[in-house]
Amino acid sequence: MVGQFVAVVTLLTLWALLERFLGARSSLAFAVLGMPLLAFATLTVIVWAAWGIRWQKVVVLVLAVVVDMAFISGKSTLSRGGERLFFETRRSRLESFSRDIVSYGRIRQMSDGTRHFTELNGQLVAGSTSAAMPAAASPTRPLDEVLARHAIEVKRYEEFRDRLRELKLTQFEAEPGFVAFLYDGMLDNLEGYLVVKPGESPPAMRSTLFGATLISLEPLGDGWYRFATT
Repeated sequence: MVGQFVAVVTLLTLWALLERFLGARSSLAFAVLGMPLLAFATLTVIVWAAWGIRWQKVVVLVLAVVVDMAFISGKSTLSRGGERLFFETRRSRLESFSRDIVSYGRIRQMSDGTRHFTELNGQLVAGSTSAAMPAAASPTRPLDEVLARHAIEVKRYEEFRDRLRELKLTQFEAEPGFVAFLYDGMLDNLEGYLVVKPGESPPAMRSTLFGATLISLEPLGDGWYRFATT
């Protein structure tokens, strides 16, 4: 019983720390399964302790409750640490990617092609799921047509798409003063990272980013920020 409790707490701790690496669905899964799993593991310890009460079992039960409280109160800290770890393990690749985006100059916005709809420079690309398209979206166009219209090389488009996927990011936007990378989000509650170009300023609060309203900018150093929208 004690071993399974320790295993569950260890699993949930790693899950909370690494959920950003596992993808946005991992956070939703944790919200649905994490606390019930911890409650079940604690309940088994309670049943074990009640079956022939001895002071050693009472001590173990008290320790289990303390661990529960520590995990619940520290979960947000674990998640924030995991978010920072996620960014830092990608910082150098993101810096290189943002320089390449600015240098190439022909792709100002694109998605990774794995979501319900695919965008390139504000144009929905054919093959998108119509039910998931944004309201008042423009009609879809074949990818080849959109690439030709903006003089984008197929190899460069595919390279940028693959780099987004490798980084576990879903979109980027290149604006005059910064380049922003979208991690994920539900509806318009988005989050991600942006780097401000030398000599420029970060976007203003309440400005529009990825079609949503910017509400948070957390400095990460060297011109990088973590952003959130609503």
